[in-house]
Amino acid sequence: MQLRHTIFLCLLFLSVSAHAFELIMIQAVSDTKKTFITRNGKRQGLQPGMTGTFTAEDVSVLAKAINVSGNFTQWQIVNSEALLPFEKGTIVTYYPATEYIWALSPESERKKYIKTMIPVARRSWVFKGGLTRGLSESVSDAPANTSKRGGFTGEIYFEKDIPNGGGLAFDIGVRYEREVINYSGASLVTTRNLLIGDVLYYFDSFRDFLSGGKFFLGAGLGYGMSNTSTVGLEQSGPVSLLPTVKAGVTLPFNETWEFLTDAAFESLNTREEQEDGRVQTTTQTNFKFGFGLRRFF
Repeated sequence: MQLRHTIFLCLLFLSVSAHAFELIMIQAVSDTKKTFITRNGKRQGLQPGMTGTFTAEDVSVLAKAINVSGNFTQWQIVNSEALLPFEKGTIVTYYPATEYIWALSPESERKKYIKTMIPVARRSWVFKGGLTRGLSESVSDAPANTSKRGGFTGEIYFEKDIPNGGGLAFDIGVRYEREVINYSGASLVTTRNLLIGDVLYYFDSFRDFLSGGKFFLGAGLGYGMSNTSTVGLEQSGPVSLLPTVKAGVTLPFNETWEFLTDAAFESLNTREEQEDGRVQTTTQTNFKFGFGLRRFF
């Protein structure tokens, strides 16, 4: 009699375990890698708000049901910083979890899950061009004279996310700038070479509307050398960029490349020494429109 009870309990346990762990296929994955669809729904007991664990050979994620029909369910990854590691057609093991995976799975699966849920501090190179337009200026030892300033820039930056910064990143790079200044009776050409550093903050709120892209704000400073020349005149000296404030947006092509564009207001202070030894100080405010590519590595 006891043997019969033991066999019955073993069969019951195996049947519950087989029902709990289910092999299912990923039917579709969104462009944002935040949501996906599986072929199981209300007929299998799922309801909106339920949580499930999805495990493949080398990775696990936790997701919440946001839309449930009779036979299909749309899931959303619980961690907003993570991206879905599965592709359409991947066979995964589904467990209707209400706790985190380390309470339900072996140690190896727990480590895989933790690894996917911790955001990676990404690094990238940014290659940008830009157009500038002068807004205001003042020149020491010179009468007031309205000028028209404009030019172009070329920039290269190294950027890195700040670990556990919640969207914060920093960059450091170099810029070459060529600016033409037109006065009523003369034209000058100014070239600048600057070392620039910025602190940036990326917003995740609109990623679904931008197909994975992000809005960002930034502020920075720079320092370098300036040279201004015209017919019969040349002067050079240090230039400070303080501050610069910018706002922009990124639009990814894939996991490696993305397009970015931004608009910035910049304040420049230049101290150039003329050929007769006099120092001329120029303070100006510029508007800059930039665009370029970012490559992650």
